[in-house]
Amino acid sequence: MAILDFSKDSSKSIAIHFHTKELGPEGQPLYYHTPENPAVIKGHVEFRTVKETKGGDINFTFEARVQAKWTEQHGKATISFDHLKKLQEKSWEIKLNRTNPKTISPGVTRFDFDIQLDPGLPSSIEGTRGWFHYRFKAHIKRSFPHRDMAAKELVWVYSSSLHAGQQHEPKIYKHLWNDILPVTCTLPADIFYQGQIVPLTVQFEPFLDNSIHHGQELVVVSAFIKMKQYTKLTDPKVFGKVRNDKKTVFSLPVTEDWPQTNQGFTKTIMVELPGAKQLACAIESEPVTKRHTLKLIMQVRTNTSSEKEAKELRVEMDVKITAPRPEHIKDMAPAHSAPPPYQTIDTDDEDDAMPPEFSHSSSENKGYGDHTTDTKHPQGL
Repeated sequence: MAILDFSKDSSKSIAIHFHTKELGPEGQPLYYHTPENPAVIKGHVEFRTVKETKGGDINFTFEARVQAKWTEQHGKATISFDHLKKLQEKSWEIKLNRTNPKTISPGVTRFDFDIQLDPGLPSSIEGTRGWFHYRFKAHIKRSFPHRDMAAKELVWVYSSSLHAGQQHEPKIYKHLWNDILPVTCTLPADIFYQGQIVPLTVQFEPFLDNSIHHGQELVVVSAFIKMKQYTKLTDPKVFGKVRNDKKTVFSLPVTEDWPQTNQGFTKTIMVELPGAKQLACAIESEPVTKRHTLKLIMQVRTNTSSEKEAKELRVEMDVKITAPRPEHIKDMAPAHSAPPPYQTIDTDDEDDAMPPEFSHSSSENKGYGDHTTDTKHPQGL
């Protein structure tokens, strides 16, 4: 659909159609971009008019653009920040049939286009202050700018950094809690795709010999898995301004029983990552940077202490989030017979202060057709 109000002028229209039947998480035309098979976006621009129309030819553009945009209040002054960078762009001039240099003839003009995306471009990202868009725009200039005709469309690109059949080394995170309890968390890799089900294996060893808790049983009072998303926005035009935001993507309580023993134990937790609309892919660019940390946060005690004496145990694991490959989308239906025993809860660990320590001895399209133009999406960093 065009910016022009067709309820007032239905004699002409301009639209962009994409030749894909797949739709992305925002209802936009969907394309996959992988290291082996770069995405090729195909479609056509169509202009119709039933009568002679004053106007120029169509300026048709494509941009892969990353942008950070926000405002800040400083006293009574509102300061605006806006940093846009184009990572790939292309333009076409579409000639229209004319009765004279300034007048377009009645009829239909169709222009077919295709563009191959450059390697390494990020996935589509939505956000309130930072985003990455693949945008197409068809624009006809007319005598008065407010009567210009334009159609703008976004496509959604899943850009995966994973290679087909790629094997990963397990990522091991070792932690000596309060210098008395060895804890090891193991992930199958340090890079995961949106919507993936990830096994997190937690191994507890017995309390160390030099601990006053040696020989006592470890009791897990509560545990949950949290994914934090950290966003950095920059605008070098305004004194090199930098803004840092963080968001809890999900917080999942582990409701299964934990072993209670003084011999140590191993437990595997299945963590289902959200899809693209909730969880953004990692991105490294000048305007916008996003990274992720998966956290295991527990309250633990010994069998000789009360629940009021439970202390916090925390292991933080930096991970990279990428987009799914086409074969991953087909496999996204849960493979387990029942859903994971977790549900989202409202928690907040903005205060990362550690609790007191235990005592110890001194030793993360409906066919071809139009799509909503310039839609404002629910967005969140």
